[in-house]
Amino acid sequence: MIAAVSAILLFLFMFIFDWFGFKDVPGGASAWQWFSFIDIVLFLVIVVAIVAAILQATGNAPNLPAPAGQIVLAAGIIAVVLILLRIIFPGNGPFPTYVDVDATRKIGAFLGMLAAAGIAFGGYTAMNERAGGAGVARRPRSEGGTSPGGGPGATT
Repeated sequence: MIAAVSAILLFLFMFIFDWFGFKDVPGGASAWQWFSFIDIVLFLVIVVAIVAAILQATGNAPNLPAPAGQIVLAAGIIAVVLILLRIIFPGNGPFPTYVDVDATRKIGAFLGMLAAAGIAFGGYTAMNERAGGAGVARRPRSEGGTSPGGGPGATT
């Protein structure tokens, strides 16, 4: 569920907030306006996280080559790396490569990064869940009051 909520937030952040702007020019560009291919990859990550959450919630998880949590974790890591690279190297956005653009980072890029990290974290927590949702199962205590070091077959 953490991954699904983070995916919905990432989707909203991609539309609502400006991710990059231009120095000395008011306004900015959303993720959909700035990216040319990364936005499609981020959208696919969003779809993977939401579909995995729906399948897990309904109990209709198909036989996948890897656990759903592991797939969502990998997709979230891909999203984090792509956004981090664009924060470090913003590129030219909608302008051709021969135009020198002085891009600035806006709040949307950082909120998108947090949402992508939430997808990865949600995948990680889902990957570590046990069937039944109880988390890590504890080993039952032995009956009979054996001392530490005394297990099955120990003589008293």
